[in-house]
Amino acid sequence: MKNNGQLSLNLGEGSQKSAADPAYEDALYFAVLPDPEIASLGLELASDLRRQYGFSTKPRQSDLSHVTLYTIRSFRGQPEEAAFAAMQAASTVRKPSFQVVFDRAVSFGNGDNRPLVLWCREGNTELRALHRELDDAMRLTGFANDDGKKFEPHMTLLYRGHFIPEVMLDKPVTWTVRDFVLIHSLQGEGEHKHLCYWLLN
Repeated sequence: MKNNGQLSLNLGEGSQKSAADPAYEDALYFAVLPDPEIASLGLELASDLRRQYGFSTKPRQSDLSHVTLYTIRSFRGQPEEAAFAAMQAASTVRKPSFQVVFDRAVSFGNGDNRPLVLWCREGNTELRALHRELDDAMRLTGFANDDGKKFEPHMTLLYRGHFIPEVMLDKPVTWTVRDFVLIHSLQGEGEHKHLCYWLLN
């Protein structure tokens, strides 16, 4: 349920993994979520491409589909302080709703882990602008992500793929972004908790 900026913080309950286990690490990030029908379409595209190009891994679950806007450092254990800082930063964002467009599927990364993603070579300037605004706001909180990576908007279809040439979609995948969300993920468990939403103007 969307709470329009009201805190619903439950970062640790339900996890059976030890915070000291190096295989499991808390991650916080801002993201935009596709409409349910777009998430289902992404799953269909991933399944078709998996068969066509012989990927061995299964597509991502449609309910995990998202476009990462801004990653906040990973943590061991309970990252409540970072979550509150992130919420403070997000509350300063003032952006209108906008369209997201992905017109192709491409391989990201290198080596044995090449995620298959939806991407657009040019466009999605509003996503980039929202990322910059969140980055500026997070720097004021002291919890900025300083990894220096270029922000490249995409939606992951499956992980641990192999290289394929760019696949132009017959019809671009597009939807209207009306809000963004703070997600808590315990990496290694495949579970996302939506902590808080912020509506765009």
